[in-house]
Amino acid sequence: MSQKITACVPSRNPLKSIAFQALFESKMVMNLLIIWSLLVYTNAQNFDKSFKEMCGFLDGKDSYRQRENISQPMEGDKCTVVFPISFDDKNYAQRYCEDNVPFHIHGSHFEREPGKLFCDAEASLICKDGWVQMFGRCYQITRQMMNHPDAVKHCGDKKSKIAFMHREALPFRINDYFSGVSQVWLNASEAITNDLIYNVDGGNLLLALDGYRYGLPNIALARVETNEKAMALCEYTPPMNQAESNHLLRRYGEIYYPTLFTEDKAYVRSFSSLQRSSDRMRDHNYCKKVLMPFLQTDSAQSAYPTPEFLELLTKHREPTIIRTSVYSADSSLLNRVSSNCTTSTSKNYGFDRTNSNGSALFTTLTSANIWRKDEPKEQCDGASWSTGIVLSREKGEARLEAMSDARYAPIYCQTNFDTFDYGKCPDKWRPYYRKERGQLWCHRLAVNEKYEPIQESFDGAEKWCKLQGAAVTGFTNAEELALLDDIINKGIWITDNVKDQFRTWLGAKRRPQCDKVLKGKKGFIPEKSHACSRLRVFEWLNGVAQNPPDFEDHWVAPSEPNNWQKNTEGCIELLKGDEMKRWKVKDASKMLNDNDCSQQKYFICGKEAPIKSNSNV
Repeated sequence: MSQKITACVPSRNPLKSIAFQALFESKMVMNLLIIWSLLVYTNAQNFDKSFKEMCGFLDGKDSYRQRENISQPMEGDKCTVVFPISFDDKNYAQRYCEDNVPFHIHGSHFEREPGKLFCDAEASLICKDGWVQMFGRCYQITRQMMNHPDAVKHCGDKKSKIAFMHREALPFRINDYFSGVSQVWLNASEAITNDLIYNVDGGNLLLALDGYRYGLPNIALARVETNEKAMALCEYTPPMNQAESNHLLRRYGEIYYPTLFTEDKAYVRSFSSLQRSSDRMRDHNYCKKVLMPFLQTDSAQSAYPTPEFLELLTKHREPTIIRTSVYSADSSLLNRVSSNCTTSTSKNYGFDRTNSNGSALFTTLTSANIWRKDEPKEQCDGASWSTGIVLSREKGEARLEAMSDARYAPIYCQTNFDTFDYGKCPDKWRPYYRKERGQLWCHRLAVNEKYEPIQESFDGAEKWCKLQGAAVTGFTNAEELALLDDIINKGIWITDNVKDQFRTWLGAKRRPQCDKVLKGKKGFIPEKSHACSRLRVFEWLNGVAQNPPDFEDHWVAPSEPNNWQKNTEGCIELLKGDEMKRWKVKDASKMLNDNDCSQQKYFICGKEAPIKSNSNV
């Protein structure tokens, strides 16, 4: 049952006798006065103190559970409070809890014990010490009479404002918490103040907790003369946090698509269907707008498909397709021009995070257990640079798979109260910042325990690098190629074996489909737009660089890559020094050649720099 201010006269709860009401409210006022006197200024805490004190007063001390002591807990402080009152209707019981416990109410129970009502409450927001939380706002009273302009200034000095009556039950809770107060300045909407009994034109609104002076019942609104004085009841809205946004998103999920929760994230499905955009931040910006009403900040992004998220998604699945923001870093207008349909094995897929500057930070997708079996199948170039999840597939098959850029499908948005930046490359790894993708890449020459450079076949090199959490490296431009050449120069100083000019494997291979197209007759197709042209016949693997490779200006001879040795030259070597015997080139440093992958050569490993989160707390 609700308490109302109608023409400034509150209605009484018919479920209580007058005697019981007086006894119960006098006890509440006395105890709440004690609570208020205990609230003192201290440093900010990770729980709401006024909620804890309320739980203790309303027989909820034993059930009180403080939120987790982490930067962004998913739930707030909780307890179950008890009222000595009987109900036989669930809706009335729930409404009583919502009106009399000024926090989130998750349930009401009148059948547990005769004559008692149990209310499950949660404080997701946190007020500063010295402030009392009610219905999502924080309140503090100054026990000094002052006129309205002085009260406005007084609250402004506290970075707050005069309290606003945003809930019908608020005046009654103010009366409960702040005893010994006759009247306070209060603001309210025009709909509430239209029918005031005591109404002075041009005056200021106050809440008369003692209405005798104005000929009103207690707990009534009045518009009074401008020279009147009252106490300043200040109000501010506490900052949004993960626990509060989760509460709002749960309510949203009760009406629309269910909201999914993990230990540290909430996921919300979009209503609209989208296709992939060339704007790398489009999906993130879309999600910021979708979740803004629930977060009151832009702390949102498109969902990152972790194994935990995929498991939740398949539990709540429906026969539809969900698009994700994972895409191939090889996607570009240049790569769309081929009229020939060929597949790719580069698996250069990743996801754009948001860094502390608000720009895109491309993160290579390394987790294999989120992909459907044999995925990603990147076919026909641009036809499969996007990714999606087909929820209608058999159990265990609804995983990430390559999908056409042109397909429209809904996406999931996730709460994200962190930004991300790169940490430093590991010790002895050389960093290079790839500006175009916003990616920090780390390179290191493979050496043994004595720091001597080692040689392996290409497959052996891949296995060795994988043990370092890396892959045989690549480069994106001439500047990064020069860095690799410098790494080789330093490697030469610590080895006596330079007879082979220190030739070094790079992490690219010939596209298998091009062998079928070329039919063993040529090393590449002269037509520039062809999928097996000199520019595209090789591709970077494992996301070590963006495709197509920047090889065209670096081949050691116009005939390369010629696939000369019985059509087995499927790998790329970076040359160093004198190559007069093979190509009449005195210094072939920073030049490339295709060669047999089984040959033993030096190699450089590469991996993305570690990504660290920056808490927004």
